[in-house]
Amino acid sequence: MALKYSDHECFIFKSEQKRYTYKALKHEIDSIAASLLELGFEKNDRFAVWLPNTSENVTMSFAASKLGLIKGILLSPSVKSIDSLSIFRRLVPELDQRSSSAGELSSKAVPTLKHVILTGEHISVSGAHSYVDLLKRGAQISHNNLTERQASVDPDSAVAIFYTSGTTGLPKAATLTNFGMLNLVRAQWELLSRFYSRVCVPNPMFHIFAEISGVLNVAVAKCQVIFPAILPDTVATMRAIHEEKCTALIGAPIIFRDILMHPDRKKYDLSSLAYGGSGATSLHIDFLRQIEKEFPITRIVQGYGMTENASLLTSGMWAGDDDPQRRLGSLGRCMQGVEIKVVDRQGQIVPIGHQGEIWARGYPIMRGYYGDPEKTAETITPSGWLRTGDEAKMDKDGYLYFVGRQKEIIIRGGVNIYPIEIENVIIEHPSVAQAQVFSIPDKRYDVSETFMTTNQTIDKITQEFKKLDKDVNIKIEYITCISIDLFLCKYYK
Repeated sequence: MALKYSDHECFIFKSEQKRYTYKALKHEIDSIAASLLELGFEKNDRFAVWLPNTSENVTMSFAASKLGLIKGILLSPSVKSIDSLSIFRRLVPELDQRSSSAGELSSKAVPTLKHVILTGEHISVSGAHSYVDLLKRGAQISHNNLTERQASVDPDSAVAIFYTSGTTGLPKAATLTNFGMLNLVRAQWELLSRFYSRVCVPNPMFHIFAEISGVLNVAVAKCQVIFPAILPDTVATMRAIHEEKCTALIGAPIIFRDILMHPDRKKYDLSSLAYGGSGATSLHIDFLRQIEKEFPITRIVQGYGMTENASLLTSGMWAGDDDPQRRLGSLGRCMQGVEIKVVDRQGQIVPIGHQGEIWARGYPIMRGYYGDPEKTAETITPSGWLRTGDEAKMDKDGYLYFVGRQKEIIIRGGVNIYPIEIENVIIEHPSVAQAQVFSIPDKRYDVSETFMTTNQTIDKITQEFKKLDKDVNIKIEYITCISIDLFLCKYYK
């Protein structure tokens, strides 16, 4: 790409006021990679990137890939230090046996950690490397060894570890390959290239969604990827769309919802957006229509995926503009080269229109959970099918319709309740920004409760939600104000 489009801008980091051409990007990546090679990094060494959405996050990730390192271990900047130590110790236990040498650390807390690289131009800490110094050093030394190392990297070997968003214990470490990730990006580009000339990516880079739908686009095609801010910032996102005339916005539902409800939204021109792609959770069709109308945005679609399959299994864009009902109302059809089936508890395919668990197979599927063969065996069948744990229905043309997550089912009096069904009803209310349904044990029944964010007073929101009783069989018992804008709603269904 750097040879073909050397002077084309590929990355724009708004908060850093940095703009990279393909040529400049390659130069910085190669310089950092050459320095890492000189430090003694070997193939399959782990290389953790613990940064927000910065340019160094991107360049160090690409540099690690060039060297065949298992990069990623992409940690959220908000992860507590105690959790971080546990993660490091679990992922690289075999390195405990490596002897220290010149320039390596010897940490009692994390004995596996041998090098620390700090970003920032005026940061100096004893025992740590400076990113700026490595960049300068790498630009001065020969890159012959780098070229040789890059040619020896196996595309089917592990290249990245991304954490799942688990709700209990430590998140699981999904191990992905270059082959799987890049081919998924190519498949995505074939489907969406007409919208992807200038892609706005406010999603955090530690999430696989930002990697596939954002960062890696520049590796397969001529485009611009714009990062509005180093941390989530609704105003910065709107400003980036306005100033850079972004053609696509990629983000979790909360990103679209925050823009839609922001009081300053109309100060920014968002009309350049031809496409919006949302994932992470299913959205109600009425909410998607509201986004298209009020942003405005020409078209918005949902996709389905998870960290274990590099984030993207299906896209609603297969329905096209001629079928808005399925484009908005479904999770879409599977991506090119991927197999999907809906099965019962015995792993047998259910009839069309019947509910079952989504299973997937193909090149994007992870190699497994790093260091956890037992959990890997529970999740991936001997024939390579990924058990997603998500329930859905499939129509005659292969479009998926999300029902709920198996682990989130609330069983009340023997009746299965899917939280998303209730959440979608609540979120339809124009004054509600977000809702989360959960259960609390009860002597007779589990009681479902909801946390919601709203801009209404407690009395008004109570009256309005009591009107829902007849339509959706929800009995409001009470609503309690938890903070200024967070309400706890207790109800029976």
